Amino acid sequence: MKKRPQGIEVIKRRYGYMFVIPWIVGIIIFVIVPLINSVIYGLSDTNMTPQGLETHFIGFENYYKLFAQSADYTNLMAESFSSLFTSLPIIVALSMMLALILNQKFAGRTFARAIFFLPVIIGSSVVMTKLSSFSMQQGIMETSGMAASQTSSYMNVINFSELIAKLNLPENIGKLITDWLSNTFNLIWSCGIQILLFVAGLQTIPEQLYEVGRVEGISKWEEFWFVTVPMLGRVILLVIFYTIVELFVEKSALVSKATSLLLQQDYSTSSAMLWPYFIFTEIIIAIIVIVYKKLLLNRWE
Repeated sequence: MKKRPQGIEVIKRRYGYMFVIPWIVGIIIFVIVPLINSVIYGLSDTNMTPQGLETHFIGFENYYKLFAQSADYTNLMAESFSSLFTSLPIIVALSMMLALILNQKFAGRTFARAIFFLPVIIGSSVVMTKLSSFSMQQGIMETSGMAASQTSSYMNVINFSELIAKLNLPENIGKLITDWLSNTFNLIWSCGIQILLFVAGLQTIPEQLYEVGRVEGISKWEEFWFVTVPMLGRVILLVIFYTIVELFVEKSALVSKATSLLLQQDYSTSSAMLWPYFIFTEIIIAIIVIVYKKLLLNRWE
């Protein structure tokens, strides 16, 4: 019997499976299996022996020790979430502001965009490792074994604490503003991908909307709030997601502590530290999605 000729859709589907299979294998090997092992380690007592890693199931004892007997863990979690809530709105607002500037037509616009995206390229390469090791020797940067993921306090040319103290603000607010001003470089360093997403979103907004606004006589401020922001609604949500994940992985004191324990082969404690933090972060993301969609996105669309 002659083999029936296959349609173009069948051939496309077969090629699609061929391209997807390596991705599926990678997800299973590098994501699903480590997640399952992490759950097992968090519920076990692990020991490294000459024969390999041995696990003894102990239930939720590791979690009980962290929450009931370790004051450092709750402090680290509070510090991590505090950093998340203070850094998230600043990074989103700053990246949108820079994207609005970089989306304008001016000489050297491509070069300026490359400058702001440069930290993403440097941070994901061996260059950052060299810079981090040099900065540690100079006392400029602190790293926690993951040089490409940690950038903290740089040399402060201006003493912001003295300037804020002259404003006679409450102590907590003054300290918060001082930290923001002192970490200006770090915030700009963290905005590379966000700026790129906002610029891409700005370029999808039809120019006719702005022309209608100018005909109606609206101001630039009204144009921003009634045209630009609503049209960037889904892009803003994507930027919020990306920033939360980035802060969760790279800028968290708790993740840094868990990473150091992982390097010391304390797999049970490090896994037990990360899973509650991961669950709380997912809850926060779910709340942000629900509130953002009900209060803003549904109104804009």
